[in-house]
Amino acid sequence: MKHGSCPPFTSHHPSLHPDLYLIMNTLKTILVAVDFSTGSRAALEQAVRIAHLQGARLHVLHVVDSTAVATMAASRESSYETQATTAAEGARTALQSWLVGSQKSSEVEVIIAVGTPLHEILNHVTTLNADLLVAGIAGAGNTPAGAGSVSCKLARKSPCRVLLVRADHPHAFQKVVACIDFSETSREVVAAASRIARKDSASVDFLHVWREPWIVTPGVDALGSVYPVMVFTPAERQAHSENLRRELHEFIGSAADGIRSSEVLQEAMNYGSGIMAHAQECKADLIIVGSKGRTNLRYVLMGSTAERLLTHLPCSLLVVRPSAA
Repeated sequence: MKHGSCPPFTSHHPSLHPDLYLIMNTLKTILVAVDFSTGSRAALEQAVRIAHLQGARLHVLHVVDSTAVATMAASRESSYETQATTAAEGARTALQSWLVGSQKSSEVEVIIAVGTPLHEILNHVTTLNADLLVAGIAGAGNTPAGAGSVSCKLARKSPCRVLLVRADHPHAFQKVVACIDFSETSREVVAAASRIARKDSASVDFLHVWREPWIVTPGVDALGSVYPVMVFTPAERQAHSENLRRELHEFIGSAADGIRSSEVLQEAMNYGSGIMAHAQECKADLIIVGSKGRTNLRYVLMGSTAERLLTHLPCSLLVVRPSAA
């Protein structure tokens, strides 16, 4: 057994209606934000693919940065309004040409906005009542790995589900890691993973990252070395692990019916590093996390954990919201 994790096992459960999890995840409106980068090209292809699978309406949004417009207006000694109109017209022409290289459907609606990218994207999510926002992990800066600052903020602030797509992954998902913390939002994670597995014929690892609850405070020995203070015995530790395994198995329930799946316990000192370690180990091409739960997404997407997970993402990321959101 690999240190820090428990061996996965395939689950079998009583069957429910086979379309239950598809119904729970039906998408009607998808918004994809593009900036002509390689990353946004992959995001567009994923959005087109998903819209086709779901029968959803697809909107393609490009935001002309108002700061750049103001700078251009000043350099050309023209009004902001004139330059904004010129830039928007140029962007629309460029986007229409850019879309020719994509297998877009006839249902695609092109939207050009002038403003602050983050604000305009979130505003259009609300205006369109989008069910899913798709964006590239790396934008115009083309960072080799991890999400850019706008992508990170979209993952935290969007009121709907967010799919951040790696530049090298415009195709169907093959290996999905669904992150479970036993919260109500995690039920949405399970449902989304089940839907994607069925649509893409992907395999799923239902992952629960845990920390030893008996490490209560660091101790310091005579040489100044820091070590964890152990409260529980090895037998109690094993019992706790088995309880988690049983809880994970019951939580997933019939969502695993008819798909290739494993249930995995990953021990780590923090959730972000545990998720990333397992995703890298199993060569996942999609991680699914909940925006709210017992661990709370803000601890995964903010602070030091954000640096580990979002800025060093080994694959695409889907952030799901509570069903009432």
